[in-house]
Amino acid sequence: MRSVFFQRPLEYQIATTREEWNQGDSLSGTMRVRNSGASFLPVQSAQILLVYALKKELKDGQADVWQMLETLNFNLPELAAGTQHTAEWTLPLPSDCPITDKSGTLFLLFGGTEALENGGCIDLQVRLHPLLQSFLQTFTTQFKFLEKHRKHVKGWTEAKLHPPDSQEYSSLDHLLCHLRVREEQLEVRHFFKVKVFSREEDFVKIRRKTRELEQSLTPEDYLQPGGFPNRNCFRERIDEALGTVRASVLF
Repeated sequence: MRSVFFQRPLEYQIATTREEWNQGDSLSGTMRVRNSGASFLPVQSAQILLVYALKKELKDGQADVWQMLETLNFNLPELAAGTQHTAEWTLPLPSDCPITDKSGTLFLLFGGTEALENGGCIDLQVRLHPLLQSFLQTFTTQFKFLEKHRKHVKGWTEAKLHPPDSQEYSSLDHLLCHLRVREEQLEVRHFFKVKVFSREEDFVKIRRKTRELEQSLTPEDYLQPGGFPNRNCFRERIDEALGTVRASVLF
């Protein structure tokens, strides 16, 4: 992807080597700065900023819309009129950074030292960490759950899952699964919305209640030799979690 920003007499152009990334990947590319003026320019500074923003706040023009994640600073050489300088750059994406969803996404801001307030902008397409993708695939393939949505929620990725239509999960309305990889730990928080039955005189009343369960997996748990996801471990942990709501009538 490419984007250009003009701040006379300088022209900034940023280019990335890819168009999509996963959480935990590294962004990389080039930054080109050209002196399009007629005069010599002394040493300048440039920035690339990794930020997050909600699309609605951007559309509404709200102040302080950018949430800063990473900053990369460049020192540019002296530029004679009509000359340019190109630098390669790399920025790591945190393993628990926000994914791209309907509400928001990550952006790169670029330009001079005031790139946050006055600079170029390029939006990024960021997908769920491969380990978490594999974890959710185990839910859908092994346990026949249906994923309804996936979004960023306060430092986590939330996936809403509906159970299969079976007696085994008759008390389960849906599951909100919060996932992230942080400091090499795979962390999962299960929020089960279950149906609870209570007897009142001659009838049974149904109400809904949330049950919570947290799980944490180390690299020794979630990786096989060779670095592949350990789907057997995922299946065992999911089965353990579902055991709290499976095949029971709750009173």
